[in-house]
Amino acid sequence: MKHSLTFLLLNLFCFGAFCQNNNSKNLYSIPDSIKAVAYYAEIKMTKSGKSKKEITGISADKAVLGLAYYKEQKVIIFKSGYFHSILKFMSYGIDVHYTDGSGCFWNYEWKENETYPLLISTASDSATNKTLYSGYIFLPHEKKWKLITTFSYDSTFSIKFTGNKIHKKSAATFSNRWLLRSNGAWKALDSQAINPPLLRHMSNIDSIAQQKADEDLYGYHRIKDSTTYQDGVFYQSLKEGTGRLIKVTDTVTVHYKGSLLIDNSVFDQTKQKPATFPLERLIKGWQIGLSHCRIGGKIRLYICSGSAYGIRTRSATIPPNSILVFDVEVLDAKEKIPK
Repeated sequence: MKHSLTFLLLNLFCFGAFCQNNNSKNLYSIPDSIKAVAYYAEIKMTKSGKSKKEITGISADKAVLGLAYYKEQKVIIFKSGYFHSILKFMSYGIDVHYTDGSGCFWNYEWKENETYPLLISTASDSATNKTLYSGYIFLPHEKKWKLITTFSYDSTFSIKFTGNKIHKKSAATFSNRWLLRSNGAWKALDSQAINPPLLRHMSNIDSIAQQKADEDLYGYHRIKDSTTYQDGVFYQSLKEGTGRLIKVTDTVTVHYKGSLLIDNSVFDQTKQKPATFPLERLIKGWQIGLSHCRIGGKIRLYICSGSAYGIRTRSATIPPNSILVFDVEVLDAKEKIPK
């Protein structure tokens, strides 16, 4: 069951305590009925105190994301209020580094009086007793998203806030604040908010570099069996089918098992009954891979993150930038009937 979130919009967060300017703090207690899974807000830093212990940004539960100074450099920081011994870091954006505490930073020359959309996205799962938190910033000039990091912790922990104090060195404005519900609907927190964010296909500033990183990771795991590569998918025939080749427009009936390359953990699989679905509705990696399989055949797919779920926080069992491994047995395929 996905837990509800409590969101804090803050002007300033100090390591060890929340800090804010006068009238800059807004606390929202979200009822369970909303089932919020993400918090989006746009921030404009109007005055920077240039303190190495500042974060100006947003918070969801104890996860804090924002603009900051770290070791005299402008950075984007995503961190947790929990001790690092409780957290497990699941994925990172390119060139993101670990801080001295429970978080990560990315060197970025943010500017005063420029608007930066920020997003904290979550996914939780009662079966694995795990909750993921991911922090993102939208880069206005590149018009693409940047993943900072994703961390996980035991989802049974209670969420609480720490102490407050006033700090007047920085100032910022926040606007266009939204909550994303588990059903995909957005709820506005500002009366003037009109258009909800468009996050369905998150453009990734790191897509090219991440593709190279995925291919290097695949090589590190030294997959010895013969595989072929095409457009972000390594595929290997496990059993040759006797029917025709699968088409992307087909509706397929399959048995499958999906796991993560990094640790072999299984996140989804069919059991007694097969699954049937239009191939066009599945991730790009399935469309590419199954087009090399015949009806009655079995194929193994190693799908790089860019051809899978990319930087999205889709579920607690699939962190952003995950390479997915699928064993797929195609039992049947039906061609799409022209309208």
